[in-house]
Amino acid sequence: MTEIEALKAELAALRQDLENLRLEFPDALLEGDIATERVLFMNRLACQVFRCTPEEALAMTARDIFAEGEYQRAQAETRQRIEQGFRDGGGTRYVRTQAQDLREFTMRRKDGAHFPAETHSTFVLDGTGRPHRMRTIVRDITARREMEAKLEELSLRDPLTGCFNRRFLERRRAELEQETAHWACLVFDLTGFKVINDTYGHEEGDRVLQAFAHFLLRLHRSGDILVRLGGDEFALFIRTASHTEGHPIVDRIIEAAKRNSPAAFNFGVALRLPGEDIATALARADQVMYAAKGRSLRSTRR
Repeated sequence: MTEIEALKAELAALRQDLENLRLEFPDALLEGDIATERVLFMNRLACQVFRCTPEEALAMTARDIFAEGEYQRAQAETRQRIEQGFRDGGGTRYVRTQAQDLREFTMRRKDGAHFPAETHSTFVLDGTGRPHRMRTIVRDITARREMEAKLEELSLRDPLTGCFNRRFLERRRAELEQETAHWACLVFDLTGFKVINDTYGHEEGDRVLQAFAHFLLRLHRSGDILVRLGGDEFALFIRTASHTEGHPIVDRIIEAAKRNSPAAFNFGVALRLPGEDIATALARADQVMYAAKGRSLRSTRR
């Protein structure tokens, strides 16, 4: 074998190694033509992520792999990156950014199913130094999003009772304080709860809190909001279609609570006044409840 033949064989082996590396790369890797937006290559993991064969991948375009709306955003961001690269090069040549280009999109599989993805793209330059292909690593982050959603849900709930907490109430503030929002606020406070803790221990106190919270959860409707304000105090926000509708709904809940509650309680009620915020309504309900203490299960509506 001549020296030239040996060099050709070595070059062919290097090309094969590179192709094997692309195919077996431990992330979903795809390449596309910038001008035509056609997919030029998908490795094995990318075909798994997009649920297509390598042959089907070559018939796809950027419009096929992005969810509606996300395709237009990806287009715009690609143009911006190219324009920025030429600005960095003084307008005559393209200069690669040194920043890591991580982005998140909703992407689409071959069967039409959507999934959240994290992408990391780089440009492949032609002989004149202009971007003509895009090489992108795509990571399906469905599991991460689900875990984030679970953690977010946990952060909005009281771990002992499963009720929402004050942070959740703050999250819903804009909705509840709309001019057209109608609701009533019921505040509950367990009677003699400190005695239960002191006499039977905190474990029994926790059991009583859980039982009372679960009782209130059974009373409220899907659109209502039950919040543990702290200690043995709970607030139930009852959605109503109008101001007057709140009275009979509140009366039904209180009557059911009086008959079946697992623990004695005091309560106060405030029907939201026009333009009233959450804190003011809660304060009014609190005032009613504290005025009624010592007269268990009795209240004056405000």
